[in-house]
Amino acid sequence: MFLGLSWYFILMDFYLYSFFGWIYESSFCSIKAHKLTNRGFLIGPLLPLYGFGGTIVYVFLRPLTPHPSLLYLGGMLLATAIEYFTSWGMEKMFHAQWWDYSDDPYNYEGRIALVPSMFWGFLSLLAFDFLQPALNSIIYSIPRQTGLILLTMVTVVMAADLIYTVITTINFRNQLETLYHIRDELITQLEEERFSSLRQIIFSKIHTQNERAEGFLKRLEELKETYSGEDSKLAEIEQRFREYKERHTSFQKKNPFFGNKRIMQAFPTLKFIPESVRKTGRKPVKILLKDFLLQITEKEHSEK
Repeated sequence: MFLGLSWYFILMDFYLYSFFGWIYESSFCSIKAHKLTNRGFLIGPLLPLYGFGGTIVYVFLRPLTPHPSLLYLGGMLLATAIEYFTSWGMEKMFHAQWWDYSDDPYNYEGRIALVPSMFWGFLSLLAFDFLQPALNSIIYSIPRQTGLILLTMVTVVMAADLIYTVITTINFRNQLETLYHIRDELITQLEEERFSSLRQIIFSKIHTQNERAEGFLKRLEELKETYSGEDSKLAEIEQRFREYKERHTSFQKKNPFFGNKRIMQAFPTLKFIPESVRKTGRKPVKILLKDFLLQITEKEHSEK
């Protein structure tokens, strides 16, 4: 027992909130993106952030049930704290910021913001008035022995999912680091004044990824004709660029339901922090993943 609730009930509550939270997030993001999106860190239909948030709010704030205003405030603060420390912990573990509220008013470090926090407060009221009674009905309608079997099965599957997802995410992060390293070397090779046109193409924001790549290679061929027989550096630049383009293409072609592509679709505002930048001890440069293909700014490059 914990605060008057059995661990059996708490675990069932956690998994149900995780499941219905996944349904809400995936539906909302699918409608917003106009395509099916498996939202969340895990592959399976569970979103633990909602599971922890919903269960913790219910377990600790039940004494505030007669006081809606205090329940709203407590739910807002508690859920916001969970969201903040989840973001902070995942960033420390994977060196990436998985969601970003930087464009929202009154945000803090892009991890939390006023409007989402207010939403958590309203969701807390909704949970106590409607969601939790419905979940209670589901939990108590399942025979205890059947429930224990279900809990065991779901826990084993979720543990396997978590292990696989962590391994996949570490691999995802390593691939990003390799891509960033190659791109960084390419940018360094283009610091000479005669390569300024190539740098302009790389820093351009008015072209698509394919248009930028085609424009880069076309301009490179023109420079090779101009400096024919004078310098082997253009050949090195072309080799480095093609290596980057090949790795980036491979990175993007991963299975949409597993691995890289699923992560990118689930977290469209994901930002990663290059290891080379972290080691400098300066303020980390967070790079928006969707703009990653040879689309860095002069500011980002000058900050390294």
